[in-house]
Amino acid sequence: MIEQSESGAHSLVAQPAVDYPLSHARMLRMLARLAWGTAAAIDGYWLVAAPAGDWRPWVATAVTACAGALAWRAGPMTQSGNLAWDGMAWFWEGSGSRLPGYVQVHLDLQSGLLVRFVTDAGSAHWAWLDRAARPGQWLALRRAVHGTVRQHDVPGRGTARQAAVP
Repeated sequence: MIEQSESGAHSLVAQPAVDYPLSHARMLRMLARLAWGTAAAIDGYWLVAAPAGDWRPWVATAVTACAGALAWRAGPMTQSGNLAWDGMAWFWEGSGSRLPGYVQVHLDLQSGLLVRFVTDAGSAHWAWLDRAARPGQWLALRRAVHGTVRQHDVPGRGTARQAAVP
């Protein structure tokens, strides 16, 4: 039987409450390095294969080098705080504040999730969630982020939160 909560969520099985720390994005950094290394290798090949006097491979190499330097200078890819699901709503907890909102999964690598948290006020925060941060709660977190979806994320629906019905 499908039940409807006070928040308008429909659920066959309630998603578990979970409080998950935002962590250092080791896998995300590894993927960024892989992408940069691939771009650098392509630039190197292009420099060798390009006809003499062609300026375009040099521009591409400079852009790749600048992008790598900026990414390295930006420092660690971390957010502080916790992402919490209380069974009814999502919250970003950190720096003494608790912001209500919703979560959208943009990349799921099984051991890491790239999510976008949008506050009820409309501001967006990107976060990387890594299984290594709290392995015992990883499956509960995955059930919560994949089991809750805003109706505007479902074609032909409004804007209220709803739990996904498989």
